[in-house]
Amino acid sequence: MRFTLISFVLGVFLTVLLVELPVKLLLYLTILVAFGLTVAAGLKFRILMFPAMLLVGFSYGGFHGHDILDRLLPISLEGKDLRLEGEIDGLPLVRNGYAALLMRDVMLDGQAYPGRIRLGWQGASEVSPGQRWSLQVRLKRPSGFSSPGAMDYEGWLFRQQVIATGYVRNGDQQCLLEHQWTRIDWWRWQLAQFIDQNFQHDRAAVFKALLLGDKRNISQELWSTFSHTGTTHLLVISGLHIGLMALIGLWFSRGLAYSGLIPLERWPLPKVGAFLGCCFAFVYTLMAGFSIPAQRALIMLTVALSGTLLSLKIKPSTLFLVALAVVVLLDPLAVISNGFWYSFVAVASLLYAFSGGQSTHRISDRFIRPQTTVFIALAPLLALNMQPVSILSPLINLISIPFVGLLVVPMLFLGVILSLLWHDAGILLLDVCGVLLDGWVVGLEWVAVFDPGLPLLSAPDAVSLLLAMAGVIMLLAHPGLGLRWLALPCFLPWLLATQKWLPEGEAEVVVFDVGQGLAVLICTRHHCLVYDTGDRFSDHFTAAGAVMMPYLKHHTVGFNPETIVISHNDRDHRGGLETLLEAFQWARVYVPEPDDYPVAVSLCHDTYGWEWDGVRFRFLSQGKGLSSRNDRSCVLQVTAGQHTVLLTGDISFRAERRLVERYADELASQLLLVAHHGSASSTEESFLAKVKPVYASVSVGYRNRFNHPSLKVRERIDQFGSEMFETQITGTQVYRLGGESLPPPYCHRLQKLGYWSRKPLS
Repeated sequence: MRFTLISFVLGVFLTVLLVELPVKLLLYLTILVAFGLTVAAGLKFRILMFPAMLLVGFSYGGFHGHDILDRLLPISLEGKDLRLEGEIDGLPLVRNGYAALLMRDVMLDGQAYPGRIRLGWQGASEVSPGQRWSLQVRLKRPSGFSSPGAMDYEGWLFRQQVIATGYVRNGDQQCLLEHQWTRIDWWRWQLAQFIDQNFQHDRAAVFKALLLGDKRNISQELWSTFSHTGTTHLLVISGLHIGLMALIGLWFSRGLAYSGLIPLERWPLPKVGAFLGCCFAFVYTLMAGFSIPAQRALIMLTVALSGTLLSLKIKPSTLFLVALAVVVLLDPLAVISNGFWYSFVAVASLLYAFSGGQSTHRISDRFIRPQTTVFIALAPLLALNMQPVSILSPLINLISIPFVGLLVVPMLFLGVILSLLWHDAGILLLDVCGVLLDGWVVGLEWVAVFDPGLPLLSAPDAVSLLLAMAGVIMLLAHPGLGLRWLALPCFLPWLLATQKWLPEGEAEVVVFDVGQGLAVLICTRHHCLVYDTGDRFSDHFTAAGAVMMPYLKHHTVGFNPETIVISHNDRDHRGGLETLLEAFQWARVYVPEPDDYPVAVSLCHDTYGWEWDGVRFRFLSQGKGLSSRNDRSCVLQVTAGQHTVLLTGDISFRAERRLVERYADELASQLLLVAHHGSASSTEESFLAKVKPVYASVSVGYRNRFNHPSLKVRERIDQFGSEMFETQITGTQVYRLGGESLPPPYCHRLQKLGYWSRKPLS
């Protein structure tokens, strides 16, 4: 049975490795083959059951993917004004007059579309879960940044069965139906409102995270503290919280038994404890809105306790595999979630490390060893996702887990219930919880200051990761097997991995996929420069934080940007400056003219140039007298060997003509960053005739409202025989300059796996 379950899970996993799903006819044929193998296995050849279940899992995952793909918003409706009717699902995020909504039971222009739609609403009315609205909207298919190390937002939306995203247009907006008090989301919303009305800032945010699983309002500073101390899992309602809540249910059952309220002669205490544990865990999952991590944890717990409830003796490994198969059955795309791997690897490591061992009452075996085991098992996975790994994490969690899970969370629930009966007493108890949490956070901040942590290592490649996980298996093996001495060699390829330095005189140019904005990274052998930083979408979200920082952590370990050039002060070019300066305070900032910058700056037009590792950098000045801020953009030219890249900001015809007049034949560049995202007012023929680019890169957002790049720019670039690459099609582009030849760029969207990823239009 166990190998059968593993085969099914592996089959589902294979589907997520596909760029495109097989046609449905092929999946039906796969089912027929699996049926034939199953019949053969039942008759005589039992070993055929494993490939049969592998094919069943593969076809199941394929059909699941096709089901969602078939429900995506038709391309013909993208970018059009539509009348949407739908019901608000989950907890809206409302901040400073802006609301982020998830709509379900949707109708578009009178036609039903199964699935969810994610909307942004500027100047939103009072919204709450369960309301049904009629709104004027503009939609597009799910899309997100496609860049190495960045969050797979498209995959996340696909897992939530979101068929379109968009925003509410100004127009007729009507609430067709008020909230429905029978819906659990409405009660969760009332609790969220209660918390916001009585508490502020981080205290309210942490309360909502622990009670409702809503961590969206936690500040970046506080989240950084949790991240550096390895305690972020305590703010996400998942396996740990559900398990602790089940433990509280078990203790509650014992209290009832000791008080004589349970007739133990009819209902054995282990079964009552397992039942109440499941009930407590179910209620907590309900409060979390049945989020996917909480669902996964509840399934694992229910399967684990089913042996006790049904009086069955089932091996822990079998329970683990059943839970794994059930989770994948309910959500085949769970395997693309980091939380899936963290949860199951942690549980698997505990089962493996403690299998065959006799239980003892030693403190080290009961408390310290489990934390150390999970720390060792998850370290390679955390490094893969460039998460900090704290050396003191096992000891921190040894204190934090019972403190938060067994003390603070029950007190929070008790405070909420008490506030319904006696408001002041309930608020007082919640204030006590807030004080306890404040003290805990202060302790974490103190530890974070003195904890040296592990050095930030390069994310392990596939081979290094597999070797590291093999090392984990050997390190956690029973001492009697004598395998632990083999663990260190397995870790060495990852721990000793070094930065792959560029050769002297070569440069790497990275044009990031940041939507309708611009962000470029240029690296030489020992130095890095950032040209523009993308947009700022909110106080909590910038393109620099979502795209640039993950890439820098993954690919420039050992050195960081020391120069930042802001071409001009438009938000889509300088929006992430503060984000980068928080991480790289020493960076020198070049701008075209003084403005409201947060640090001292240098003027690019007063600087001629410099050289790094045999690569030449210089600013090209358009001269004075240009009235447009766009035309005064910093223009940077970088030469590596026989190859040159020209970065032009948002200049127009006027500035381009100035450059042609002032620099004549010095403008020749094999790579051109097309000005102003491909606006028709830029990139004229006379300028292109001097630059003569082989490749023209355009940083542009998918379905942007300006329709960039314009048809005229496309025609001009094509006229000169240049090959144009748009970030909305290619994702992040990586060019290599200075070698013997100039190869085409690496294009992340065109190379990445995942059938759910938006494909370029043909």
